[in-house]
Amino acid sequence: MSLSSATIDRSRELAMQMLRAPLCLYKLGWGPALNWLPLLVLTTRGRKSGLARHVVVEYRRHGSKYYIVSGWGAETDWYRNIEKDSRVTIQHGAQIVDAWAQPVDDPAEALRALYMFSRNSWIYEALFARMSSARAGDLNTLAEVVEEFTVLRLEPTDAAPELPSVELYSPPARQMASILGLLLALRLLIWLLRR
Repeated sequence: MSLSSATIDRSRELAMQMLRAPLCLYKLGWGPALNWLPLLVLTTRGRKSGLARHVVVEYRRHGSKYYIVSGWGAETDWYRNIEKDSRVTIQHGAQIVDAWAQPVDDPAEALRALYMFSRNSWIYEALFARMSSARAGDLNTLAEVVEEFTVLRLEPTDAAPELPSVELYSPPARQMASILGLLLALRLLIWLLRR
C-alpha cells in the first residue's frame, strides 16, 4: 500500500508547522523558557531580499563553538543564505550574539559534531542512517559517510549583532497567548489529577 501524494504533502506541512513552533514561542517572548532545550534561533541575511530570516535549529556546543546539521543538505534556504553572507545572529534563550557560520570541511571535526548529536539522543542513530547511505547511524558507520552530511560551525564574535533578533509579537497577542497557555496547562493538570 502506497501513500498518496496528498497524504505526504499533509504530513510534510504538519512537520513544517511543528518545526516552526519554537520560533512562535520566541516571538511570544518565551525564549528564555526554552533555554534548557538545545535549540537556537539562527538569523541569516536573505540572499535575494537582504532581509533578516529566522529559523530554529538544534545545536551542540563544543567550547565556544556551536555545531548545527542541515537535514536537507545544502538545499535549505538558510544554508544558501549563509553561502552568500556568513555573518549570522544566534539567539539562545535570552542570549543574543553575533557569529560567523562556516561549513565544516574537516571530516574529523564533522564526525565529532555528529557524534555530539548522536550521543545525547538515541533517535539520531536512525535519523543519521536515513540521511545517508549508512546502514546504521553509529560512530563506526558515521566515519564512513561523514562527507554526506552538511555540518556547520557557528563561531561567536565579540561584535554587536549585525542582524536583528526575533521580533516579538504585539503585547496584546503575547498576553492572549499567555492566558491561553495557562488555561491549557490548568486543564491538563485537572485532567491528570482526575485520572
